[in-house]
Amino acid sequence: MPANKPMMDTMDNCLITGTSTGIGYAAAIHLARNGFRIHATMRDLTTKGPLQEIIETEKVPIVIHRLDVTDRSSIDEVVTDILDSDGHIDILINNAGLSNACPMEIYPEDEHRLLFETNYWGPVHLTQAVLPGMRAQGRGSIVNVSSILGRVAVVNQAAYCASKFAIEAFSESLALEVAPMGLRVIIIEPGVIATPIFEKTPIHYDKKSPYRQAMRQGGRFYRASIPQATPPEEVAEIMLQALTSEQPQLRWLHGHGASLVEQRPNIQDEDYIAMTTLDDETYNARFKDFFGIDLAVSSK
Repeated sequence: MPANKPMMDTMDNCLITGTSTGIGYAAAIHLARNGFRIHATMRDLTTKGPLQEIIETEKVPIVIHRLDVTDRSSIDEVVTDILDSDGHIDILINNAGLSNACPMEIYPEDEHRLLFETNYWGPVHLTQAVLPGMRAQGRGSIVNVSSILGRVAVVNQAAYCASKFAIEAFSESLALEVAPMGLRVIIIEPGVIATPIFEKTPIHYDKKSPYRQAMRQGGRFYRASIPQATPPEEVAEIMLQALTSEQPQLRWLHGHGASLVEQRPNIQDEDYIAMTTLDDETYNARFKDFFGIDLAVSSK
């Protein structure tokens, strides 16, 4: 266990959502290797194979549960099971999430609602489920995985951006409410991370759409960024640092594309919006000037 870990003597119980792949998978393993007892959850237990193999080969303290973050009864059942078996939940990491790529006008409402049920309401309901126990013990951490797109809205991802902006606001307000109780809220803001989320993202591309320019611009950013995507293991290390730091810090920004968050405050709203009206070559050049990211490589 890290020497600077300001926790109680007993092993901390950490509940993580979305651990079958990506950031959640990496976080479960990394935190378990560093002295945390992990309750790793996933919606589909048929995907637990890789994590189960790590558990068996390394004997790390990870227990796998089925949890659907869009189902209140599933949440209550898992939280009750952990409290019954271990007596306490010290850390909640709300990681499970969905993405999207579609202009707002034509984004299917059922997909839009599922996005919010997963990205926003899931963390809200899980937080509500674990807070009574954390308040009673006078300690605990809520970690919400947001995104660089929780700080900067981008073209062709209005619904996803909205869900992550909501997480940012919810987390900051919650931090104000629970700090007097000895509880900590942490927002992880990953950039473009090398995870399977892109393979699961519904993309509604239509060459005849009036929004085809927006679709091209959004797609160009990801085509240029995915080859440079940050490994999820780096985000797992950021989580460990955030949880073990003796100096509370609300936001932890990390990963490819972080320059969007760092530079956007220096750009006038009107200039940022006007950029999307430009032809492809000029748009690419302006984006590079603003954020230092070369979109032209995506068309090579």
